[in-house]
Amino acid sequence: MAARTQEETIVSLAVPRSDVTPVTEFRSAWLNSSLRSLRTHGLFERYVAFLPPRHRDAVLESPIGVWLPSEIAVIHYAACEKLELDAPTQIAIGAEVAQRVHNTILSIAVKLAHQAGATPWAVLGQFGRLWAHIWVGGAVGVFKLGPKEARLEVVGWPCSRFTYCKNGVLGVTQGLIQLFCSKVYVREVPRLCTSSSLGYRVAWA
Repeated sequence: MAARTQEETIVSLAVPRSDVTPVTEFRSAWLNSSLRSLRTHGLFERYVAFLPPRHRDAVLESPIGVWLPSEIAVIHYAACEKLELDAPTQIAIGAEVAQRVHNTILSIAVKLAHQAGATPWAVLGQFGRLWAHIWVGGAVGVFKLGPKEARLEVVGWPCSRFTYCKNGVLGVTQGLIQLFCSKVYVREVPRLCTSSSLGYRVAWA
């Protein structure tokens, strides 16, 4: 029997999963980017109708460049969940967010990586920084399973309970990895998906 490939940590969770501090805040730019996608897909009016009236101003009038409490993200994604979009649409919206992230937060890193002829490992190694740029609390781990296969974990994220977010993160991951390869495959790892965590296997060619 062939020896099993030993798992290698690319981005560490830093502490055991049970000790990860849940998300407490996030950047309003992330919310504004998500709202922009809803408008682009003609979903905004339906989405607004699902927002609790007492929270609409907090969600819709948030300025860019501030930190918002994690409760706003939960309210936002709860309304997105009620849209009952099919998985391909949710994934596509996530990929759009990834493209905006590529054009802003990771633009310099991606440019340098391409100049060096990098593989998807270059961007996977940035996932911890990407997370910390947007969210306060929670954690992301990336683990190498093979030459072209990885496991991605998101821990301490209260939005994990929503299917919209599960598919959205899948789309974000797909969108970023495909910048570095011809084909990418992302699928959930059910045992790692809870109300506060997500897990995916990522492979590419």
